[in-house]
Amino acid sequence: MLASDALQAAGLQAVARTQGTSVENAQTKTEGVNVLKSPGQSYREPSIMVPEGEFPQQSLRIWPFDVPFSTRVNSERLRVSAHSRSWVQQMGLCTTAAELQRHDRYDMSLFACLNYPDAAGADLDLISDWVCWWSVWNDLTDRPEFLHDPDRVTRFFSSLAAVVELSEREIDEEMPAQDNRFVVAFSDIWRRWRRGMSAEFVSRTGRNWVNWFNSYIVECHNRHAGASLDVDTYHQIRDFTGAVILELDAAERVGHYEVPPELLEIPPVRAMREITVRVINITQDVQSLPKEEEAGDQHNLVLVLERRHSLTRMQALREVHVMIRRWTDGFLAEEASVPRFLDQFEVPLARRRPVYKHIDNMRTLMKGGVEFCAASGRYVKL
Repeated sequence: MLASDALQAAGLQAVARTQGTSVENAQTKTEGVNVLKSPGQSYREPSIMVPEGEFPQQSLRIWPFDVPFSTRVNSERLRVSAHSRSWVQQMGLCTTAAELQRHDRYDMSLFACLNYPDAAGADLDLISDWVCWWSVWNDLTDRPEFLHDPDRVTRFFSSLAAVVELSEREIDEEMPAQDNRFVVAFSDIWRRWRRGMSAEFVSRTGRNWVNWFNSYIVECHNRHAGASLDVDTYHQIRDFTGAVILELDAAERVGHYEVPPELLEIPPVRAMREITVRVINITQDVQSLPKEEEAGDQHNLVLVLERRHSLTRMQALREVHVMIRRWTDGFLAEEASVPRFLDQFEVPLARRRPVYKHIDNMRTLMKGGVEFCAASGRYVKL
């Protein structure tokens, strides 16, 4: 099933459940061991260290996930922060004092510095500009006048997806007449994103961009319809909306390397990429929970677990801890198997280097995501 088809199916299933019709459960790519209990089975607390008692709701953003990787911060933090602050104003994304204050509070440039500590100059600027742009329109999806106008939602994200199909010459010709600031800003990001990369990479990452935009159409339509999600369907959508696949693409782009296509698909690398997606998305679900509850957004695994499995808040948080531990344990096991797997297929050393670099980037992204959410004002409930 194509990614776009999977997203559409997930959206239709969620709406069907809300309307009381029968649907089959969606299948996820990477569940590992199922940590949810079957109906009627008693709940058993995991033997994992988590805070005792009821953890303050406001402090969930600093929930102590043990993601067993190291943290580094890019040395260009101050410079890139100033650059992106200027860029969002130049692009018309932040035009008022209040919007700039929100931009400063979110500190999205820190995301770039924690997740891409070795990126430099224009490469770091690209990542920072991307996530600053993302944070502006992501807030738009919480506004009732946007969320409850399905046609507007579809037009908005389809206009962004259309940019991916444009050549550089077409971008130069069409953007001066474009009055949508988000489209203009994305055309600038997309132009830089594909610069210096192979046609194969541009095609692959282009599909990932389009899937990301389409996933937001599904999520917004679900929210408008009041859809009730089960865990599998939720994961199926969240795998795309979290944009972690694009974070992995960005690691190749700013690292100036490309993993050979056939090596992206070997079982241990594919599994590690899928685990990276889940770890980043689900740790963020916990850390952004107060923000999403305030917005009435049910696309959060903690809320799905509470509703679908009748768990208390603390039980749901403990379930998430079990998931994260199993995923990170699985990642380490898969990582250890990579050299021998490559040996079996006699992969030359030169072709292995981008694989090992990509694995290192996955570690950085998982840890950086947790550290960013804990530090950013974006997840503070005002």
